[in-house]
Amino acid sequence: MTDEQKRDAELVRQILSGDERAFEVLYTLYKHRLYRYIANRIDDWQDAEELTNDTFLKAKEHLETLEEPEKVLNWMFRIASQLVAGWYRKNRKSDTARSFINIYEVEGEYEATTVIHQAAQENATETARWIALSEAIAQLPELERRMLQLQLERKNYREIAEICQVSVGSVRNRLPRAKKKLEAWGVAWEEANAEGLDLDFSEFNKKSEK
Repeated sequence: MTDEQKRDAELVRQILSGDERAFEVLYTLYKHRLYRYIANRIDDWQDAEELTNDTFLKAKEHLETLEEPEKVLNWMFRIASQLVAGWYRKNRKSDTARSFINIYEVEGEYEATTVIHQAAQENATETARWIALSEAIAQLPELERRMLQLQLERKNYREIAEICQVSVGSVRNRLPRAKKKLEAWGVAWEEANAEGLDLDFSEFNKKSEK
Protein backbone atom coordinates (compact mmCIF):
# COMPACT_ATOMS: atom_id res chain seq x y z
CA MET A 1 0.00 0.00 0.00
CA THR A 2 1.41 3.40 -1.00
CA ASP A 3 1.66 6.36 1.36
CA GLU A 4 -1.21 8.00 -0.54
CA GLN A 5 -3.39 4.92 -0.10
CA LYS A 6 -2.61 4.85 3.62
CA ARG A 7 -3.54 8.53 3.84
CA ASP A 8 -6.78 7.96 1.95
CA ALA A 9 -7.72 4.99 4.13
CA GLU A 10 -7.16 7.10 7.23
CA LEU A 11 -9.25 9.94 5.79
CA VAL A 12 -12.09 7.51 5.12
CA ARG A 13 -11.87 6.24 8.68
CA GLN A 14 -11.98 9.79 10.03
CA ILE A 15 -14.92 10.76 7.83
CA LEU A 16 -16.87 7.71 8.97
CA SER A 17 -16.20 8.74 12.56
CA GLY A 18 -17.83 12.12 11.84
CA ASP A 19 -14.78 14.28 11.11
CA GLU A 20 -16.00 16.94 8.66
CA ARG A 21 -12.52 18.36 8.24
CA ALA A 22 -11.31 15.02 6.86
CA PHE A 23 -14.01 15.20 4.21
CA GLU A 24 -12.84 18.71 3.28
CA VAL A 25 -9.30 17.38 2.93
CA LEU A 26 -10.51 14.58 0.64
CA TYR A 27 -12.46 17.10 -1.42
CA THR A 28 -9.44 19.39 -1.80
CA LEU A 29 -7.19 16.48 -2.77
CA TYR A 30 -9.34 15.09 -5.56
CA LYS A 31 -11.83 17.71 -6.76
CA HIS A 32 -9.63 18.78 -9.69
CA ARG A 33 -9.04 15.24 -10.95
CA LEU A 34 -12.71 14.37 -10.77
CA TYR A 35 -13.74 17.63 -12.40
CA ARG A 36 -11.34 17.04 -15.32
CA TYR A 37 -12.65 13.51 -15.70
CA ILE A 38 -16.25 14.73 -15.87
CA ALA A 39 -15.58 17.87 -17.93
CA ASN A 40 -13.86 15.76 -20.60
CA ARG A 41 -17.09 13.84 -21.05
CA ILE A 42 -19.78 16.50 -21.14
CA ASP A 43 -19.93 19.84 -22.93
CA ASP A 44 -21.23 21.96 -20.05
CA TRP A 45 -18.69 23.22 -17.50
CA GLN A 46 -21.37 24.29 -15.04
CA ASP A 47 -22.93 20.85 -15.07
CA ALA A 48 -19.45 19.37 -14.73
CA GLU A 49 -18.94 21.36 -11.53
CA GLU A 50 -22.32 20.24 -10.24
CA LEU A 51 -21.62 16.60 -11.05
CA THR A 52 -18.25 16.86 -9.31
CA ASN A 53 -19.94 18.06 -6.14
CA ASP A 54 -22.62 15.39 -6.53
CA THR A 55 -19.88 12.77 -6.77
CA PHE A 56 -18.48 13.79 -3.40
CA LEU A 57 -21.92 13.99 -1.80
CA LYS A 58 -22.87 10.55 -3.08
CA ALA A 59 -19.52 9.16 -1.95
CA LYS A 60 -20.01 10.59 1.53
CA GLU A 61 -23.55 9.22 1.70
CA HIS A 62 -22.45 5.68 0.81
CA LEU A 63 -18.93 5.69 2.26
CA GLU A 64 -19.72 2.92 4.73
CA THR A 65 -20.19 0.54 1.76
CA LEU A 66 -16.62 1.08 0.53
CA GLU A 67 -14.78 -2.20 1.08
CA GLU A 68 -11.29 -0.91 0.18
CA PRO A 69 -10.93 2.57 1.72
CA GLU A 70 -7.42 2.93 0.33
CA LYS A 71 -8.99 2.97 -3.16
CA VAL A 72 -11.51 5.71 -2.45
CA LEU A 73 -10.48 7.73 -5.52
CA ASN A 74 -11.05 4.78 -7.86
CA TRP A 75 -14.44 4.30 -6.25
CA MET A 76 -15.31 7.97 -6.78
CA PHE A 77 -14.31 7.74 -10.43
CA ARG A 78 -16.90 4.99 -10.81
CA ILE A 79 -19.51 7.13 -9.08
CA ALA A 80 -18.64 10.00 -11.41
CA SER A 81 -18.98 7.67 -14.41
CA GLN A 82 -22.48 6.70 -13.28
CA LEU A 83 -23.45 10.36 -12.84
CA VAL A 84 -22.12 11.21 -16.31
CA ALA A 85 -24.18 8.36 -17.75
CA GLY A 86 -27.22 9.76 -15.96
CA TRP A 87 -26.47 13.22 -17.34
CA TYR A 88 -26.45 11.82 -20.87
CA ARG A 89 -29.69 9.97 -20.29
CA LYS A 90 -31.27 13.21 -19.13
CA ASN A 91 -29.78 15.58 -21.72
CA ARG A 92 -29.16 13.41 -24.76
CA LYS A 93 -31.74 10.68 -24.43
CA SER A 94 -33.81 11.57 -27.47
CA ASP A 95 -30.79 12.06 -29.79
CA THR A 96 -29.15 8.84 -28.61
CA ALA A 97 -32.35 6.86 -28.91
CA ARG A 98 -32.95 8.26 -32.38
CA SER A 99 -29.47 7.25 -33.54
CA PHE A 100 -29.95 3.67 -32.32
CA ILE A 101 -33.40 3.55 -33.93
CA ASN A 102 -31.89 4.71 -37.22
CA ILE A 103 -29.24 1.98 -37.04
CA TYR A 104 -31.93 -0.58 -36.23
CA GLU A 105 -34.05 0.50 -39.20
CA VAL A 106 -31.13 0.53 -41.67
CA GLU A 107 -28.87 -2.28 -40.42
CA GLY A 108 -31.14 -4.44 -38.31
CA GLU A 109 -31.33 -5.62 -34.72
CA TYR A 110 -27.89 -7.28 -34.58
CA GLU A 111 -26.03 -4.14 -35.69
CA ALA A 112 -27.99 -1.90 -33.31
CA THR A 113 -27.28 -4.22 -30.40
CA THR A 114 -23.59 -4.29 -31.33
CA VAL A 115 -23.40 -0.48 -31.36
CA ILE A 116 -25.09 -0.22 -27.94
CA HIS A 117 -22.72 -2.83 -26.50
CA GLN A 118 -19.70 -1.05 -28.00
CA ALA A 119 -20.77 2.28 -26.51
CA ALA A 120 -21.05 0.69 -23.07
CA GLN A 121 -17.63 -0.95 -23.45
CA GLU A 122 -16.00 2.32 -24.52
CA ASN A 123 -17.36 4.10 -21.46
CA ALA A 124 -16.09 1.33 -19.17
CA THR A 125 -12.67 1.38 -20.84
CA GLU A 126 -12.40 5.15 -20.53
CA THR A 127 -13.24 4.96 -16.83
CA ALA A 128 -10.62 2.23 -16.36
CA ARG A 129 -8.08 4.39 -18.21
CA TRP A 130 -8.67 7.34 -15.89
CA ILE A 131 -8.47 5.15 -12.81
CA ALA A 132 -5.20 3.62 -14.02
CA LEU A 133 -3.76 7.06 -14.81
CA SER A 134 -4.74 8.35 -11.38
CA GLU A 135 -3.01 5.37 -9.76
CA ALA A 136 0.10 5.99 -11.87
CA ILE A 137 0.25 9.68 -10.94
CA ALA A 138 -0.10 8.74 -7.27
CA GLN A 139 3.08 6.66 -7.56
CA LEU A 140 5.21 9.49 -8.91
CA PRO A 141 7.56 11.29 -6.50
CA GLU A 142 5.67 13.86 -4.45
CA LEU A 143 7.39 16.84 -6.08
CA GLU A 144 6.56 15.65 -9.60
CA ARG A 145 2.93 15.01 -8.61
CA ARG A 146 2.70 18.53 -7.26
CA MET A 147 4.22 20.00 -10.42
CA LEU A 148 1.75 18.09 -12.61
CA GLN A 149 -1.18 19.24 -10.52
CA LEU A 150 -0.08 22.87 -10.71
CA GLN A 151 0.39 22.71 -14.48
CA LEU A 152 -3.09 21.25 -14.84
CA GLU A 153 -4.25 24.29 -12.86
CA ARG A 154 -2.67 26.40 -15.64
CA LYS A 155 0.32 27.58 -13.64
CA ASN A 156 3.42 28.47 -15.67
CA TYR A 157 6.93 27.19 -14.93
CA ARG A 158 7.89 30.21 -12.86
CA GLU A 159 4.73 29.99 -10.73
CA ILE A 160 5.26 26.25 -10.24
CA ALA A 161 8.85 26.87 -9.18
CA GLU A 162 7.80 29.49 -6.63
CA ILE A 163 5.06 27.30 -5.12
CA CYS A 164 7.27 24.21 -4.97
CA GLN A 165 10.25 26.25 -3.77
CA VAL A 166 12.59 24.94 -6.46
CA SER A 167 14.38 26.53 -9.40
CA VAL A 168 12.71 27.05 -12.76
CA GLY A 169 15.40 24.78 -14.20
CA SER A 170 14.27 21.99 -11.89
CA VAL A 171 10.70 22.38 -13.12
CA ARG A 172 11.86 22.35 -16.76
CA ASN A 173 13.78 19.16 -16.09
CA ARG A 174 11.45 17.16 -13.86
CA LEU A 175 8.01 18.02 -15.24
CA PRO A 176 8.63 16.92 -18.88
CA ARG A 177 10.41 13.81 -17.57
CA ALA A 178 7.39 12.88 -15.44
CA LYS A 179 5.00 13.47 -18.35
CA LYS A 180 7.15 11.40 -20.71
CA LYS A 181 7.16 8.59 -18.14
CA LEU A 182 3.35 8.70 -17.91
CA GLU A 183 2.99 8.80 -21.70
CA ALA A 184 5.21 5.73 -22.12
CA TRP A 185 3.27 3.91 -19.44
CA GLY A 186 -0.01 4.94 -21.10
CA VAL A 187 1.03 3.26 -24.35
CA ALA A 188 2.05 0.12 -22.46
CA TRP A 189 -1.21 0.16 -20.50
CA GLU A 190 -3.27 0.36 -23.70
CA GLU A 191 -1.42 -2.65 -25.11
CA ALA A 192 -1.81 -4.65 -21.90
CA ASN A 193 -5.49 -3.71 -21.58
CA ALA A 194 -6.15 -4.85 -25.17
CA GLU A 195 -4.79 -8.27 -24.16
CA GLY A 196 -6.85 -8.36 -20.97
CA LEU A 197 -3.80 -7.89 -18.74
CA ASP A 198 -3.18 -5.63 -15.75
CA LEU A 199 -0.15 -3.35 -15.82
CA ASP A 200 0.98 -1.75 -12.57
CA PHE A 201 2.81 1.55 -13.01
CA SER A 202 5.41 0.82 -10.34
CA GLU A 203 6.43 -2.46 -12.03
CA PHE A 204 6.53 -0.79 -15.44
CA ASN A 205 8.61 2.06 -14.03
CA LYS A 206 11.15 -0.33 -12.51
CA LYS A 207 11.59 -2.16 -15.83
CA SER A 208 11.86 1.07 -17.85
CA GLU A 209 14.61 2.40 -15.57
CA LYS A 210 16.80 -0.70 -15.95
